[in-house]
Amino acid sequence: MARSKKQSVSIFTMLWNDKFAFVSVLFLLLVLLSATVGPWMLGDVATKLNLRLRNFPPFSLEHGWMYVLGADALGRSLIARLVVASHNTMLVAASAVLFSLLFGGALGLIAGYTRGRISSLIMRLTDIIMSFPSLLIAVVFLYIFEPRVANLVLVLGITRMPVYIRTARAEVLEIRERLFVSAARVLGASPSRLLGRHITPLVLPTLMTIATLEFAFVMLAESSLSFLGIGIQPPEITWGLMVAQGRNYLQTAWWLSFFPGLLIMLSALSLNLFSSWVRIALDPVQRWRLQMASNPYE
Repeated sequence: MARSKKQSVSIFTMLWNDKFAFVSVLFLLLVLLSATVGPWMLGDVATKLNLRLRNFPPFSLEHGWMYVLGADALGRSLIARLVVASHNTMLVAASAVLFSLLFGGALGLIAGYTRGRISSLIMRLTDIIMSFPSLLIAVVFLYIFEPRVANLVLVLGITRMPVYIRTARAEVLEIRERLFVSAARVLGASPSRLLGRHITPLVLPTLMTIATLEFAFVMLAESSLSFLGIGIQPPEITWGLMVAQGRNYLQTAWWLSFFPGLLIMLSALSLNLFSSWVRIALDPVQRWRLQMASNPYE
């Protein structure tokens, strides 16, 4: 118990020493909180029409704090719609990243540990996926099939798997030749035990760092697809769809696209800063920068 408490204090200290990462984590926690409880608290408010407040401007408390960020073309509270939209945006991004992390990481472990036809087949499939731009594959797939959440998660997850496959394979090729793995093999450890107990724990921190970066990329990809009209369809909403719906009012109601676009930008920036912190925190060679220095990037 004391050791666990000490480790928690150490993690908080490292996070506090990197102020950019600390602020990023606070912002991401706020977004996750909004995505979790937002639809339950503000779901009805986000769909309530009030045509007398069509394109109501922001930064006014004349109609209450729910309209502090203005209203859309149908008089719906923009702040409520932003909170509700965060649920779908985070759900799609998290599901796609988890899908690609689990399947891509598993295939990468297999490709790195085994040799022969299985490894070659996995890498050739990876090369085929990487030979096409991921957004192009997503556009074609969603144009042929129905643009719903499950299809969106599936295509985004598959197109991002090569990153995990190549990274995991490269890590395994190096780790499998280490002395402790050879010793475990000589003592009779099965391939599944070697991968699960000895190799995977060393590969996982690198994959988690990549997953943090990929979360930002997938979120931007989903927003791009929604902006093009082949992502999540109304009445469901995402930040990207809100940007697309507000582009016709840029000259008269700029806030309809500005605020969801700002949240997309801040979320992507926070994820990138947090990923940099995770990379340093998980590296025993560089961890001292977060434990001692006020500026870990100096």
